[in-house]
Amino acid sequence: MSAWAKAALPLLLSIAAWGQEGGLVRSLGDRKAWVRPCGEKNRPAVVVLHASASSAGQIERVSGFSQLAQNEKLVVIYPEAAPGGWNDGRPDAFPGHGPQDDVAFVDQCLNLAVSEYAADPKHLYVVGFDSGADLALLCGLRLPRLAGVASCMGGLSPALGAPCSVPLFCVASEADPCFPFQGGQIRYFGGRPRGEILASDELMRRWSGQPGPTAVDGVREIWGPRCQRVHLKTAGHLWPGSEAPVSEQMFGPLARDYSATQGIWDFFKGSP
Repeated sequence: MSAWAKAALPLLLSIAAWGQEGGLVRSLGDRKAWVRPCGEKNRPAVVVLHASASSAGQIERVSGFSQLAQNEKLVVIYPEAAPGGWNDGRPDAFPGHGPQDDVAFVDQCLNLAVSEYAADPKHLYVVGFDSGADLALLCGLRLPRLAGVASCMGGLSPALGAPCSVPLFCVASEADPCFPFQGGQIRYFGGRPRGEILASDELMRRWSGQPGPTAVDGVREIWGPRCQRVHLKTAGHLWPGSEAPVSEQMFGPLARDYSATQGIWDFFKGSP
């Protein structure tokens, strides 16, 4: 077992796998997704993508999207990555991604939400954390039917272009020890490079087409009419506002005074 896996194992064991009441496991070919139905028609659907070395059950617990879904009447789908992790478009990723088309897999999950759970096809969203955020960004570039995407502590490969017409909400921290705010190589616990990402400012410039924020309200920056970023200073590589067990010793401080989940949903609701 790698040093990273040994360090992460207590955290991973502390976060229970999917088991929340009302969740369903769906097989999509040789892949699986965990679905929380809404019970009402024509409601928004959100696909939530987990981190590397993580799972659908863990992001469900960490993000709190299922609790939000109960209050807001949402269909939420948590796909499982292939054994090698998400194919998120980074050509220099380590370990190398498998040949699977994960954008197509996410699109399949969106189709499932619409066809079998009566979600509103005009209000489909993709959210991700860590490498799941990288894939969410890639989906925004390649799936124009999306009404919005959100990246939490993720990044975009310099090989991928923009601007993009899909609304973007980004949560990033200058103190993230894994996904560097200033760009460069992804590293976990000072280990080997895992692939390059753009600086957070450059991601926002490319996506929005703006040279910088057009307005600032506390930690929230407005980048034109369809992009926002929550710019944190001291938060570590954790989902802000999470109430699940997390290891601040491993990943840095948890931002407890800001809820990424609520911020993401407020942005989606307010987008055109």
